[in-house]
Amino acid sequence: MRSVKGIKLRMKIVHIFNNTNDKFSEPFIDFLNRNFNENEHKIEILGSDKRRNKVFHNNVSYVTGFKYVILVKQMYKSNKIILHALMSPIIVLILFFQPWLLKKCYWVIWGNDLYYYIYKKKNLKANIYESFRKFIVKRFRGLVTYISGDYELAKKWYHVRGKHYYSLMYPSNLYHEYEVPRIKKLTNSGLCIQIGNSADPSNNHFEILHWLERYKNANLEIICPLAYGDLENRKAVIKEGKRLFGDNFVPLTEFMPFEEYLNLLSKVDVAIFNHKRQQGMGNTITLLGMGKKVYIRSDITTWNFCEEHGLKVFDTTLGILDLLQEMPEADFIKNINTIKENFNENKLKNDWETIFYL
Repeated sequence: MRSVKGIKLRMKIVHIFNNTNDKFSEPFIDFLNRNFNENEHKIEILGSDKRRNKVFHNNVSYVTGFKYVILVKQMYKSNKIILHALMSPIIVLILFFQPWLLKKCYWVIWGNDLYYYIYKKKNLKANIYESFRKFIVKRFRGLVTYISGDYELAKKWYHVRGKHYYSLMYPSNLYHEYEVPRIKKLTNSGLCIQIGNSADPSNNHFEILHWLERYKNANLEIICPLAYGDLENRKAVIKEGKRLFGDNFVPLTEFMPFEEYLNLLSKVDVAIFNHKRQQGMGNTITLLGMGKKVYIRSDITTWNFCEEHGLKVFDTTLGILDLLQEMPEADFIKNINTIKENFNENKLKNDWETIFYL
């Protein structure tokens, strides 16, 4: 039972994830069950159980085959349906043909699900599928994102009627306390540079690599996370990275435990993200909270988000012109303090509490 303003409620909230999103779903489920009554929440994960580290929760089920019938029953019984990304054609069809469910649906926008509007294939099948998406998205009760620009794009592209709920969304977007050194100059101990956050071609790795080519004989290390995304693009990026930088190019092709990945990020001096849409926000927030120098494009919603929060970032649309210039101390200290104050677990809990109970 949950009490809100003296009223006792028995909520049943269904969360729907894809099983390809376990790097977000696993920490979120742990956060959810720590901070809320797990009997009020049912987590349905589409696909079979592919977890490497078996962590079982009583309120988690995996959905395959006939179990979609059970999922639909859960959706009918629920007070609210939280769609963690909108990337499942089956879910889109279920909601399209049962539109009365849409009034209790909340879409947690991830980025690629929103930008499907732009990057979808140019064929009849994709157009029909997008028409189904437009129908349901327009009628969602709420849209959840901390990127106000993404909500504005959803209004522009899909004419959404649902309310915007601000939320940090996932534990991966929270501040993490680390003692990290100031950015090093490209002398003596060298410089550690991160490029991109995945093997997806949207990272535009090749453009970054060619920007950095003028430093190929310098003392630097380039780390490139490629654990998920397009396999063929991953191979091509590794080939080009090794050709240009040899052993100084370090591809990361396997998923790392979260704490190990955070430790790796703490060693980064400069991060360069060249996505042409909102992407890699967990990496961006974590790195800014560590006082790192971060480059992003100024023509995407992520840039507007940083401006809204007073975060200092650098513009890749200008090219890497000042890579060796140290970030002013006042700027990186302000970034750390802003992330620390605005991206913490208590804030995340309050954000979700608003969505669950109001």
